[in-house]
Amino acid sequence: MAAPLLCLDVGGTELKGAPVDKGVLLAPLQHFPAQAKEDAGPLLDHFARVFRELDARSGASGPVGGLRLAFPGPFDYENGICLLRGLDKYDALYGTDLRRALFTRLQDRVPAPQDIRFINDVAAFALGEIRYGSAAGSRRSLAVCIGTGCGSAFGLGDSLAPEGSPGVPPGGYIYSAPFLDSCIDDYISKRGLMALCAQRLGQPLEGAQLAALCAQGDREALACFAAFGIRLRDALDPFLRAFRPQCLCLGGQVTRSFCYFGEPLAGLCSRLDVTLHVTADTSVRALQGLCTI
Repeated sequence: MAAPLLCLDVGGTELKGAPVDKGVLLAPLQHFPAQAKEDAGPLLDHFARVFRELDARSGASGPVGGLRLAFPGPFDYENGICLLRGLDKYDALYGTDLRRALFTRLQDRVPAPQDIRFINDVAAFALGEIRYGSAAGSRRSLAVCIGTGCGSAFGLGDSLAPEGSPGVPPGGYIYSAPFLDSCIDDYISKRGLMALCAQRLGQPLEGAQLAALCAQGDREALACFAAFGIRLRDALDPFLRAFRPQCLCLGGQVTRSFCYFGEPLAGLCSRLDVTLHVTADTSVRALQGLCTI
């Protein structure tokens, strides 16, 4: 077996990781607190401890193949520079060369700094779907994650669509596209759903809370999710028509309740001949995608 890669999906609340070899997780997915509001030094030390824990579970006797991190943007992925600021997570890492900082702490296990690589978290999810998941074999695919925001990545064949590809917005990002009186990110996201709940139910419920009411047959909760589903369909409609993917892969925390809001989007996909998949564990696919970069 080749030296495994230590792969980490970096979220604002949790870090999720595993040692991975050619798309196979060598240990069960592990969850760690993100500690995203810590100062830079303690936060970097925490990342190093997490990687050492993953290393211990990898079974590797010699150095590992490298570190792979799926990180939310804004981020200079090529150079490993964190550019997050004002988003209530990882502010202390703004401007930090994470590649150098992590190599300094883990150089006894990582062969060289260039073996530490970064990619957008939704791009990692998309690559996991393209190489190992529901989008495998598709000529064109679109991945959308609905969580704290609305992340996206477009695929052509077995790779991400190059910048400037027809039907692909700059960076492959749909979150900033105009929608209703603002942008997609403000409506197709956790906060968008909570704002809709506050407007219709009088309280800003999260998806799991709203789903619990739906399971009890609460008509107002069901209507709230139905309205969210219409917004999701309308937000994705222009991108599905412009890019014409064969496959749409949905992930993210909010999609756990897809059964309550997915019908409008499913109908649109059926009319456009797009195969729709909802991924059970977005992080596993992201880790699989990480091992391809």
